[in-house]
Amino acid sequence: MRYIYPAFFYKEQEGGYSVLFPDFACGTCGETLQEAHYMAVDFLYSQMTYLLEANELPLPQPSDIGKIVPEPCTNEWVYEEVFSTLVAVDVKEYAKHLADQNKTVRKNVTIPKWLDDLAQKEHINFSSVLQDALRIQLSV
Repeated sequence: MRYIYPAFFYKEQEGGYSVLFPDFACGTCGETLQEAHYMAVDFLYSQMTYLLEANELPLPQPSDIGKIVPEPCTNEWVYEEVFSTLVAVDVKEYAKHLADQNKTVRKNVTIPKWLDDLAQKEHINFSSVLQDALRIQLSV
């Protein structure tokens, strides 16, 4: 099922974006607009999945995007600009996407025998070491 809700994207003075959904009591954020949008979709997926699994029906009606008003700047929260947009998520398709992202794949690697012998003697988990090294190399 596909769900569409309006959201406000606030460009923060100190950098990054906050995303608030008027129809829910919370939101999300991201360092870039692209990351903020990804997080908004993920947030909406999480909210809808929770409500559906908890059988919290009826679901909140999406607000009319033409009638919602952004939160005003305050002494504690100042933003540079704000815009509203619709965020959509297909719960079943996004669940498949998340499952695919967490699926493991087998990789064969070649290392010198002496290194293999030392690593096995120390009970090194090759998969864990490769994943850690890739995360460092890719900065993720």
